[in-house]
Amino acid sequence: MTWRALAAAAGLFAGLGCAAFSDPMGREYALAGVQLRYTQQVRWGNLQAASEFVDPETREAFLGQAKAFEAIRITEYDIGRFDYAEDRQSAKVHVTYHAYSLATVEERKIEEDQHWTRPGNGNTWLVKPELAGLLDSFPKATH
Repeated sequence: MTWRALAAAAGLFAGLGCAAFSDPMGREYALAGVQLRYTQQVRWGNLQAASEFVDPETREAFLGQAKAFEAIRITEYDIGRFDYAEDRQSAKVHVTYHAYSLATVEERKIEEDQHWTRPGNGNTWLVKPELAGLLDSFPKATH
């Protein structure tokens, strides 16, 4: 092998080694995918699908917000930084939704701190959302 091939191989192995030691089980990658799917379902107002990612302890209260979601439309969202706990068993993600009321067409921000936990040893992540009360500031749509 030439020295260039050796240098390239060494760089590749070093990069792979760092990746393996920082997240050997792919937990951070798994959370990124689950968090995105949850946030997209909330954005589209599909609470039933989003509830699959919600901690069973808070799922009923989460689904109880369906009426409030009927009165708004979320136009976009911004996902903030993932703040992992030292043990990598939990993380917090701040999400800002931009939504408008069907009653007034007034746009507002909905700030949500998503608290994610990983029960057990697998790559399953569950969220305890903090949307309750945030939707109450929107005027109710009249039918």
